[in-house]
Amino acid sequence: MQKFLLLFLLVGTTFLHTGCASWKQNRWLSEHRANLSRIANSNMTPEQKLDGLLTDYVEFMKQDLKFVDPVKGVKYVQKYHDQNEAAMDKILKEAEQWQGKLSLVDKGSLALRVVQKPYIGSLIDLGPKFKRKYKQYAFAVKLASKITGGLTRFAGKAFD
Repeated sequence: MQKFLLLFLLVGTTFLHTGCASWKQNRWLSEHRANLSRIANSNMTPEQKLDGLLTDYVEFMKQDLKFVDPVKGVKYVQKYHDQNEAAMDKILKEAEQWQGKLSLVDKGSLALRVVQKPYIGSLIDLGPKFKRKYKQYAFAVKLASKITGGLTRFAGKAFD
């Protein structure tokens, strides 16, 4: 009887843990979707929108790199991409148009601001780890390159 009870508790704990992990991932994805949609549709400046996108992306990478099983990690990346592609594209397009209109002096000023952004250290640290983990999954590497390259044209090369 004790063995049966122990087995029941072990199996029950496993199912509960799996369910909690899935619930947590869905909560994370929902938060990302709401945050990026809010940013994309806001009246923020393009620089603020890009900052919001990159801050969200750093948080996403931190969450994703916690997955030990790369298959589960890839599913998380794919869901993040599918749910947020429109908002990310809108933010990146607006940022690209804004950057294209900057004068040489403004671009220099932007470069100085960029290196002081709070997410830069994390992006420099996590970007290569993320790309290495998913090098066999082209879409994940493309997503990472797209987001980090959206920071600025010069930063796209720095994060490769």
